[in-house]
Amino acid sequence: MKRFLILSLSVATLVQVASCKKKWQYDESNAPKTNAIVENAFAEMGNMSDQAYKGGAFVYGIDKPIYKYQDSHTVTESEKANCNVIITIDTVGSQDTITIDWGTNNCTCQDYKQRRGKLIISYNGPYYNQGTIIRYTPVNYYVNDHKVEGLMTIENMGANSQGQPYYDVDIDGVVTLSTGEIATYVSDQIRTFTTGYNTVLNIYDDEWDVTGTATAQVVNGDGYVANITNPLHVKVGCAYITKGTLEITPTGKSTRTIDYGTGACDGTFTIEINGHTYTIVV
Repeated sequence: MKRFLILSLSVATLVQVASCKKKWQYDESNAPKTNAIVENAFAEMGNMSDQAYKGGAFVYGIDKPIYKYQDSHTVTESEKANCNVIITIDTVGSQDTITIDWGTNNCTCQDYKQRRGKLIISYNGPYYNQGTIIRYTPVNYYVNDHKVEGLMTIENMGANSQGQPYYDVDIDGVVTLSTGEIATYVSDQIRTFTTGYNTVLNIYDDEWDVTGTATAQVVNGDGYVANITNPLHVKVGCAYITKGTLEITPTGKSTRTIDYGTGACDGTFTIEINGHTYTIVV
């Protein structure tokens, strides 16, 4: 599997930083924060499955993971100590699966998030093969006490007219936030591998363009529609989105337009709402 890029569609943490730096003159909404929690919960699943497959450390707790193959190994309590996870790789049958199991209690992971429950990943071929479909299914799965349910599907659509591999990413999920809001979330994205797809063993030169939309109906909170109006460009070696524009519209409130610039990895972006534009440096 190829490492799957973590991307928050609305990047609410940046919006929150902006709100701390400047007095905003518009209606407040928790929609950007909700969108970031939901999108991140699903987007990080791809990275975790790749780490689990390769034996990396991103998803793990304090100790090393325990690997099981085709259910041939019985785990004892002593092996499960110290919040290590159990990773089961099953290659028997028509579809291969990877199961990541954090247990029933919160496990503090290397990214400082707390997780519990299981993530089941099924796939019918290599990440780079056209037609490969990867499905991510959370089972009693919590991230920082937010319960994540539903399905994320990634399909390799082959190459576009420029010869770049691209992937259809569909998310149909429900996230119950720790505060009680329930977000029913649907997202349809196209992620295009613009640079680095010819260097399979080197992830650090990878760059992506992301397009698509997302909608959420939220019980006890703000629903919203998010729409990428110009492709968001992401580089593995940069902590920020480097260019592109995103609109997010909370139900009954004004649209926020976020412009990430023209390509520099500098953490600078602008937010426009109701005719007012604010420049933010993270």
